[in-house]
Amino acid sequence: MLTPFYQYTLLFECHADYFECHEVLEEAWQDGNREHLGYAVLIQYAVAHYHFRRGNTAGAVKSIAALKQKLPLAKSSLEPLGIDMEAFTRDLERWPLSDTLPLDEPTRRQIDRLKSTFEPTSLTFDELVHKHIHRDRTPVVKERLLALEQRQKARR
Repeated sequence: MLTPFYQYTLLFECHADYFECHEVLEEAWQDGNREHLGYAVLIQYAVAHYHFRRGNTAGAVKSIAALKQKLPLAKSSLEPLGIDMEAFTRDLERWPLSDTLPLDEPTRRQIDRLKSTFEPTSLTFDELVHKHIHRDRTPVVKERLLALEQRQKARR
């Protein structure tokens, strides 16, 4: 079974399915009590790509700005995943954003080996670009509303 990070990377590089990248790491991040800052950064990276591809440059720029604020704190959780921090920092200044992740050499070799075993997507380009429109996110929305309600009760 693939780790959430490997699944994210394969979805990112093989399918350019940035929405699903977000979903995969969001679930892992939530399961880990939102403690893995590396996941939070990579979620925002996928969101930036998703916004950019949909023509929402302002949303992409905002996501990258938020990501950059977290980056120094996330270094200790990104490097063990196999992210090359120097290359990642440099890539964040490029526009358009890179369509590959800045991985260290051992991680790059492993991902490249896994690519041949990763099933191709059956989604059309339009379905990838507008995936949030075509997907039922009712359970996610309910969960977020419940979490918000719990936080509000805790503040009282």
